[in-house]
Amino acid sequence: MNRRQTLGGLSPSQLNSRQSLGPSRIGKDGKAAKKTDALWSGRQSLAGGRLPSQAVAPAAVPSKPAPAAAAGAQRRSSTAYSKPAGVKTDPRPVSDKAYQGNCIRLLIQYLSTHGYDHPISPKLLTNPMSKDFTHIAQFLFRQIDPNIKTFGKIEDDVPVIFKRLKYPFQISKSALFAVGSPHTWPGLLAALVWVVELLSYEEKAEEARINMFDDKQRAESDFFEYVAKSYKYFLAGDDYQAQGVDDEKALEFEEQAEAVRIKSEQLRAANDQLQAQIDQIRNEPSPLLAARAKKEEHISDREKFHKLIENLQNHKQTLLRKTQERQADLKSKQDQLLAASQENEEMKEKIAAQTVNRDDVIRMNNERTKQAEILQSVAASREALERRVSEQEVQVEHRLDELDAAVQVYNTAADRLQLIPVSAKRAEGVQFEISLDRSATAASDIINLDLKGVVKPALARLREAGVGRARELSEEALAQQERLDALHHTLTERTEENATLEVQVRKLEAAFRSSKEGLEAEVRSQAAQADKLKGEVAQLRHACSHSIADSEDRIRDLQAHYDDLQRAAEAETAQVTADLARALDALIEHKVHIQNTLTRVHNHALAVQQDVASITM
Repeated sequence: MNRRQTLGGLSPSQLNSRQSLGPSRIGKDGKAAKKTDALWSGRQSLAGGRLPSQAVAPAAVPSKPAPAAAAGAQRRSSTAYSKPAGVKTDPRPVSDKAYQGNCIRLLIQYLSTHGYDHPISPKLLTNPMSKDFTHIAQFLFRQIDPNIKTFGKIEDDVPVIFKRLKYPFQISKSALFAVGSPHTWPGLLAALVWVVELLSYEEKAEEARINMFDDKQRAESDFFEYVAKSYKYFLAGDDYQAQGVDDEKALEFEEQAEAVRIKSEQLRAANDQLQAQIDQIRNEPSPLLAARAKKEEHISDREKFHKLIENLQNHKQTLLRKTQERQADLKSKQDQLLAASQENEEMKEKIAAQTVNRDDVIRMNNERTKQAEILQSVAASREALERRVSEQEVQVEHRLDELDAAVQVYNTAADRLQLIPVSAKRAEGVQFEISLDRSATAASDIINLDLKGVVKPALARLREAGVGRARELSEEALAQQERLDALHHTLTERTEENATLEVQVRKLEAAFRSSKEGLEAEVRSQAAQADKLKGEVAQLRHACSHSIADSEDRIRDLQAHYDDLQRAAEAETAQVTADLARALDALIEHKVHIQNTLTRVHNHALAVQQDVASITM
């Protein structure tokens, strides 16, 4: 860094006359540092000055300062502003109770949020005492200038400060003698709220200015502030303060480096934790496959239940039809019984009307006995036939139930193998779905397909094709397993390379720290040598005035040598930093490459597993 060096003394007025051209210092936390420009530069004077450019007055302040005031500030410091042409009238409704209440709320809100250490309440601000006004005014003015001293007399100091803040309305001393009186307090309250609005505006403007900076601009602003501050102490000849600024900046850099190292360790630990979670997830069975299998099982069960319900509905319709047939038979039998009863009654009437002899009676009795025996034999035969028919019906229903269950199992397996419906993937236009007709009268009509002639040959062809495909997939699975083993071997090699690169990064960090410490020691040595030469120059100046020119040449040469050494050190530091950054970038790219490779291998392995699972199913 090239800095101008002077051998002449500088007066305090020269040191304090120049304003820094850099922006306000940005703190470590990204917020603007508190402004420390005193209301009085150098000595505690009541002369006029100016606030920083951010401290612009609110809407109540005129947009342009009085020309006479600006001219007076340029000519001499003893006169702040020229006397205004006339007393301005305050356009604010300061006598309005609602306006006063709003001002009190704003004042309490600001004081309570900025660390005001005295009691405050709306009742107290309605009729305050002189000490309350003094505490509030001192607190607000110290928000502008932390170095402001305690008021001597508020009636003398407060009007001057308000004038220096360019408050557009006059505050009289008589108003400050009786602060809480009804005719003076509204104006003073409005003045305090004006200061609060001024401070609030400055805070928001400072926040907006800070938010406009990115990290690079903030770093440049910090470095510019450091250079300006160090150069100021250098021009003043205050080596102790300059060294303190350098130490503070070095400590700040070390803290930033430590924060970066801590963040790097945290990221490395988080990375290890995520890697452990990834390994755990890879080792565990895939929940997606389990969920899909469970879903397929539920779908299959649902189809089974639907078919069972359909079969039960068909069975119910069959039973209803048989019940109707039995009811029709019963009605027919009842009609036949009624006709037989009527015929029996008619026969009895005919027999009663006939004239019979003893032989006829004997013959009829014998005939009746014979007919009764025949009827009993026929009834026994009928009961035997009915029992046999009932047993046969039960056996038929049982066999039909077994056949229905077998058909359901067959249809479920065919659905799982994608054989039904006819448009299924492996059906090849063949109807494999079997339906059972319980109401069929012939055995050949119960099943809708030709099992021996159509279904069985088609299934045999599918079985042969499936065996061949399974053999091919088995060979492909072996090849994929070999490829997966090769990828695992490559992953192991990349992991070892990653560990080697991390060791190299740690070595580079150690070399960087060692180089930085060596450069800092060399810089301190050169600074001590320069200080020693400055002392020798001062002694030579007092001893012999004719050697001043030679000493200045020597100092310039030494300063140039010092600047060359410093530039070389900065270049070497930048080179080491760039090398470290490139190494870190290479490590990060390698790590991303490894992660992408692992992701592809994992996805490929999952795809192979899914293909094998679909084939085995």
